Amino acid sequence: MLVLLCSLLILAVVSGIVMQVSTYEHIYNLLEMRAEQLSDAYRQSGDNASFSERLRYEEVERPRFGPRILDVVQVVDLKRNVLTVKKDKGPGFNPAALYDLSPLHGEVLAGKKVREKLKIDSQTWLRVGVPVIEGGTVVKALYVSMPARNVLLETRRLYLALALLTGIITLAGWLVLYNLSRRLTRPLREIAAAAQSIAGGRYDPHLPENVKEKELQQLVSSFGNMARQLKQLERLRTDLLAGVSHELRTPITSIRGMIQAVQDRVVTGTEADEFLRITLSESKRLQQLVDELLDFSSFEAGAEPIKRNLIDLSRLVEEVSRQMECSPEFTGISFEIQAPGEPVWVRGDAGRLRQVLLNLFNNSRKASANVIKITMHLENSSIITDVTDNGKEIAPKHQPYIFERFYRGFGGKIGKQGLGLGLTISRLLAEAHGGSIALVGTGEEGTTFRLTLPMAEKN
Repeated sequence: MLVLLCSLLILAVVSGIVMQVSTYEHIYNLLEMRAEQLSDAYRQSGDNASFSERLRYEEVERPRFGPRILDVVQVVDLKRNVLTVKKDKGPGFNPAALYDLSPLHGEVLAGKKVREKLKIDSQTWLRVGVPVIEGGTVVKALYVSMPARNVLLETRRLYLALALLTGIITLAGWLVLYNLSRRLTRPLREIAAAAQSIAGGRYDPHLPENVKEKELQQLVSSFGNMARQLKQLERLRTDLLAGVSHELRTPITSIRGMIQAVQDRVVTGTEADEFLRITLSESKRLQQLVDELLDFSSFEAGAEPIKRNLIDLSRLVEEVSRQMECSPEFTGISFEIQAPGEPVWVRGDAGRLRQVLLNLFNNSRKASANVIKITMHLENSSIITDVTDNGKEIAPKHQPYIFERFYRGFGGKIGKQGLGLGLTISRLLAEAHGGSIALVGTGEEGTTFRLTLPMAEKN
């Protein structure tokens, strides 16, 4: 509003100056036109007496038919004699200074038209001089003077109209800006209230509706998406606390109970050995859960370095597959490998890439798959590794969240085992190697995950 007001004031001042200049120019043009008419009349009259009589008629008789012309007419000959043939009889007027010879008289005698502004007794007069030409020769000069009070009065009227117009525009602009600002700030205030609601732990805030401005629509949409994601993260955090508590408490309780039974001689002999074997297995499970948490924290913070060794990826895939076929956990699961006939070189950490493959294979096992197919092919400067199983599909409602940390809501595909960090860690490891991992398809026939890594040249 302040900028609008300042702009209008500057515009009003500039417009006032332009109007004043234009008004003076207009009056000068009228005076010049009257002077030329009087010059022609003087030439037609032939002498001063006839011309004076004509102006007297104009002064006395003309008001019957129209307004009296308030001006002073002077004729100056070549000998610089000044003849005032018409005087202004306005109140308080002292014509002495006005009747002096114009300092521009020489220019008029040279055939030029002149314009002057005179300050007489705190009044401003405008005077125009034109040459009187007879037979192609300048014989006299004729001057017409008019008080500028008429000009000032007209200028004041224009200033008043300009001030009124500026006030109307200012008021209209204020009303428009006020309504526009209220319309724009209302959604912002509602979003601010929604932000405070989220800060208080309420993730279903009221957001403005029917917002017409495109930018505000984008803001409301982005804020709504953020609120939904925060709600999802909060739910995941709650699930994480419950899941971690359960996953850690179960092996700890089992270990504690079995060791207590062996120590108190409740079980002995072969049964005690079996208890110790189960205790060792539970401790390994506990260690695996803790390792997952540590790996995730390290990779998310970027504190875990990745080695950059030259690795034959096809050979690594084959080794991990053969190792899993011999594992008791993968009994009844067969591996099918389709790899290029020559080595496929990548730069990275063999142990971390093995971890990615194991996470994908374990997901297939938990989905009740009995066939895991690994297909490798080259595409541009990357090596594509597709891991396809024939297990249960991932429900559509879970697919957008499968790479979210601590997400364990897969029902049929992975179940609610573990901490929900396997795919998250796999994605972080793939990105650390300059590649990516993605779900490319899932259905009744099975699920396919795709691991993409940049190829490297063997030195």
